[in-house]
Amino acid sequence: MIRAMTAAALALLAGCSGQEAANPADPSAYAVRLAVIPAAGGAVQRIDLPAEALAALRSPNRADIRVFDGAGAPLAMAITGPAAGRAALDEVRLGAFPIVGPAGALAAEGAELRVEQRDGDRVVTVVRGPVAPSKPVTLGALFDTRAIAARVRSLRLDAVLPPQQPVRFTVETSADLADWTPAGGKILYRREGDRVGALGPEAIPLDDLDLKGRYLRVTWTSPQRLLAPVELRGATIGVARRLDADDRPAIATSPPRRIDAHDIRFTLPRPAILGAVAIAPAAGEMLVPVTLSGRNAPDQPWTPIGSGSLRAGSSAPVELSGGAFSDYRIEADRRTAGFAATPRLTLLFEPARLAVLFDGKPPYTLAAGAAGAESRYLAIGELVPGYRPGAEDALPRATVAAAAAPMLSLAQPDDSLFSPRKAVLWGLLLFGVAVLAAMVWRLWKPGPS
Repeated sequence: MIRAMTAAALALLAGCSGQEAANPADPSAYAVRLAVIPAAGGAVQRIDLPAEALAALRSPNRADIRVFDGAGAPLAMAITGPAAGRAALDEVRLGAFPIVGPAGALAAEGAELRVEQRDGDRVVTVVRGPVAPSKPVTLGALFDTRAIAARVRSLRLDAVLPPQQPVRFTVETSADLADWTPAGGKILYRREGDRVGALGPEAIPLDDLDLKGRYLRVTWTSPQRLLAPVELRGATIGVARRLDADDRPAIATSPPRRIDAHDIRFTLPRPAILGAVAIAPAAGEMLVPVTLSGRNAPDQPWTPIGSGSLRAGSSAPVELSGGAFSDYRIEADRRTAGFAATPRLTLLFEPARLAVLFDGKPPYTLAAGAAGAESRYLAIGELVPGYRPGAEDALPRATVAAAAAPMLSLAQPDDSLFSPRKAVLWGLLLFGVAVLAAMVWRLWKPGPS
């Protein structure tokens, strides 16, 4: 009897675990299947993955991607760098002038900065502000950008961050070092084990900013007490050669949930790593500073992953940094009126490209999104002998028959206290306790005398 009860409990638990039984060798096991038409000439061809495929992925390393031939056999493939065609940028390296002063001085009304020469170095100090008994600390950094005439697209910081602590960077501009105008911001995060100072591709978008004749100031804060100081060594300004539209794979979503004017939430069908989110206010809001956070369960805390300012007439997305999340939250700054109506969302993914050997029987199918799939990627040099970086641009491009305007249907969040899934899990837990109690009773009950 005990064995039967235990087997029943395990069967119920397996049925409610949420894991889908799938055979990665079967094309029908994949959530998205798109027709692929090879180009003329060349057995090895490139495929730029569309947003539909990227949105369906279950694996953070893109292991659940296959290209099948007409007989259902997977083709040999390698994953290469992102698709070409992104807007070209000129980079300008800037030295950082540290800002020192009493803690909290920059938040005081009327605070001014002064550039002073000390032992051959220039140091920026706070010369007017509250007097604090604590010793001077580094409050931020100043950059001299007065000679930059072109429009600025991004700011990439050369900084050392405390590991595993999110740090919010705020960027401001000024013409006189006294009156400062917000220009952008972002939350950056360094994982444990990363190279010291390595922020990867993280860049703070500056929304085509005009810095001619102006200074740039970068300051930082954290919701927690930092375990180590932030060290800002310098920065690289990305100056646009041409103002092309963002061409990352993008997919629009169904309407998100509007909890209130300052709280917008959306849930993806499965966790995904997003490169950015384009948020289009639907009521013509002129300026809405926002912070984005993510989590994977209602009982988890929100993790900040990005911030930015939405401006009327600008389509600049909010860049994100972080892991794969299913639940996302958009918080509008409480100093503003927030969103008068539910905004429209477009999800942007980092580009990905495949090199595929089309040696099977057509028709061919690109499949993406299957639980439990293992990586089948070869090294790019095995498909392209003598490969050099960028050589994939010369490969023929196969066409993927993706939708012209794909739409992703957002999932319904499971954030209620007594959802059906939670009720079943609690029932299984109580059932398991009862099984254990019955086993203990059988072991301890007195035998026949």
